[in-house]
Amino acid sequence: MLTFDDLQQRFNHQEQELHIHQAELEQQNEVLRQINLELEQARNRYADLFEFAPVGYVVCDQGGLIQQINQTGCLQLGAAGGDLVGRQFSLFIGDGQHVAFAELLRSALQSAEDAEHHRMDVRMPRQGGHAWDALLECTGLAGPSTRLVRLALTDITALKTAQRETERRTRQTEQLSEELQTFLHSMTHDLSAPMRQVSGFAELLGRTLQAPDEHSARLLKDLLRAASRMNELMTSLTLFFRTGQPFSRHQTVDLNRLVDQVFAELGPERAGRQVRLTHDALPTLQADPLSLQMIFGNLLSNAVKFTRPCPEARIHVGVQEQEGTFLFSVRDNGVGFDARQSGRMFGVFERLHSERDFEGQGLGLALARRIVQRLQGRIWAESVAGAGSVFWVQLPRELVAVPGGSEVSW
Repeated sequence: MLTFDDLQQRFNHQEQELHIHQAELEQQNEVLRQINLELEQARNRYADLFEFAPVGYVVCDQGGLIQQINQTGCLQLGAAGGDLVGRQFSLFIGDGQHVAFAELLRSALQSAEDAEHHRMDVRMPRQGGHAWDALLECTGLAGPSTRLVRLALTDITALKTAQRETERRTRQTEQLSEELQTFLHSMTHDLSAPMRQVSGFAELLGRTLQAPDEHSARLLKDLLRAASRMNELMTSLTLFFRTGQPFSRHQTVDLNRLVDQVFAELGPERAGRQVRLTHDALPTLQADPLSLQMIFGNLLSNAVKFTRPCPEARIHVGVQEQEGTFLFSVRDNGVGFDARQSGRMFGVFERLHSERDFEGQGLGLALARRIVQRLQGRIWAESVAGAGSVFWVQLPRELVAVPGGSEVSW
């Protein structure tokens, strides 16, 4: 039988346990309050991110009805959120894109589990007749009772405007290029016949005249020289224009064979002279062969021309492997040029030497520079007057296939 003391002791023990449980409960409540506070702060942060995001966010149901929209989206669609919720989002898309938008919603809803993004460019009309371009990104969301999609609207009007302007300028450039090509074709065709006639009549006149005096003979000679120079100038201009046309399909080009072939074709310019050509083991490129032939052809022709006063002309084509590029060099022991004038030598019709000493129209190096630049490369020259020249050509290394090499002398 329990005594009063036993009952009192049991009561005290239970009261102590009750205090302990109450303290634990208060501690758990405090933890719960802290969690709720953190959740509320996170919800507020998410709401701020949603409401004040730099892109428009629109939540739609599977039928395309707007369920929620942020402030940026309201500004983009030109109405308050209360006027937009419950309306079809497709009403704000330009004509002709509704079917594509419906397909975008369907695809996003089908892939909601992996949150796959789908996107399309849309034209969005505004009040007042002005329209803007938007990138529409659609993400499927799993809602509590129905599936939802989140649309992200990014204003790409400036980008689209720039693209349209670029396309317009490209079409304009192509049109001008076609007109220029037509003009050059007409010029060379229409002028070549009169120039041939001038040359022919001048030669006929020279043969017809009975023992022409020295003055008349000199005039006829000057006339023939001028007609010949005019023909060469028209040919050079046409060639310079064609270097601006698209390259042909790339082929495997062995630079060793190309350099040897180009040098062999310069035989008439080397007639009666001692000219020695050497070259390193040059690489093989995947490139337009005509472009490479024009680059090295003009540089080798330039070297042959300006080594004419030398008793023994020496020309060397070298190559250096660099990170991302190959650096080619064409070195000669010719007359050289004033280094202070190096900036002029690649200009159209620019000449650093008198035409009485060295013939030419001043287009060869301009052609070479234009082609090298179109190949995303660089070209420059170094020299000391009377001590030879070296021309440098830097081309992208990714064009290289395999190396090879040889040496040729004449």
